Amino acid sequence: MTPFWRLGGRKGEAGMTPPGGIDCVGVVEQLYEYIDEELDEETVEKIRAHLELCKKCYPHYNFEKAFLRFLSERGRVGAPPELKRKIFQRILEEESHG
Repeated sequence: MTPFWRLGGRKGEAGMTPPGGIDCVGVVEQLYEYIDEELDEETVEKIRAHLELCKKCYPHYNFEKAFLRFLSERGRVGAPPELKRKIFQRILEEESHG
């Protein structure tokens, strides 16, 4: 099965200029860096323009952003006290041996 970002509008097809000047493959490859605000301003603008127009990429972006937000809000689970004690004990043992 072909991933959605490889369907239609591929870079290099005659007469096709991808939205924002970047194709779906380029957007998806840089999506996490875009969400994490790790890209230069020119690339950010290209991806933003693409996402505003692309009916294939925007839902993917929306899902990934919501998923990362979910993980950051609910993904923090504290270690059980017994595990913390064992780790602390192991650190003390390592420091005393070397």
